[in-house]
Amino acid sequence: MKTFFLLFLGTIYLLLANAVETAIFSRVYFLIGLGLVIVGVIRYVKERSIYISWLNEMQDASEEELMAIPHTHCIISDDCLSALLLNEPTNTLFLASREDLEEELIKKEIPFNKIYEVAIVEDEMYIARTCNNYISSSLLGENPEIEEDLDEEDSEDNKVSQLTLKIVADNLSDPILEYVFMDCEPISREEDEYQEALELCEEWFQKISVIIKRYELERVPIRHWQ
Repeated sequence: MKTFFLLFLGTIYLLLANAVETAIFSRVYFLIGLGLVIVGVIRYVKERSIYISWLNEMQDASEEELMAIPHTHCIISDDCLSALLLNEPTNTLFLASREDLEEELIKKEIPFNKIYEVAIVEDEMYIARTCNNYISSSLLGENPEIEEDLDEEDSEDNKVSQLTLKIVADNLSDPILEYVFMDCEPISREEDEYQEALELCEEWFQKISVIIKRYELERVPIRHWQ
């Protein structure tokens, strides 16, 4: 706040220097304004440097905490606020997240055999889905339709702002889990940022699809021949 005040006051003095006709007052106002602006800029750069240093330290600490969760596969968000992890020795999926770097980490633990459905969602439109065949309909809604390829000529429809992986688990308190791979201003599907996010999303979609089908096979009843 003090930095903003110094910059604002410096700007006022510079405007006054330009407005007054007396040369001596104009020069005095100019020097005062210039000095205040320089001090304000120095304070801003210093405060910004301290903030970036603090942010990097907090992100490193958050990443370290997320990596400490037992896992064989993991993906951590760029802001280090969330992570999706798989631990094959214990057959467990973890979804860990926090709202802010200073808040406590919330960890959700789901056994592989309790995962029933997974879907890739673009701006609330489903583009891929795998579910347990022993469930008659989708648990994400009433038979969500898979979006067909969009017309490349429609530039508005060819833009995406959010790419999410949705997971349905046997957990009454929180049955639908979400991991966001991309959340930004609408960008074209042709851009590298979208392509990289989609590639990662599809990779994790395939991993969880394999888990669902693996446990689906284990539930197949075995008929004994007489």
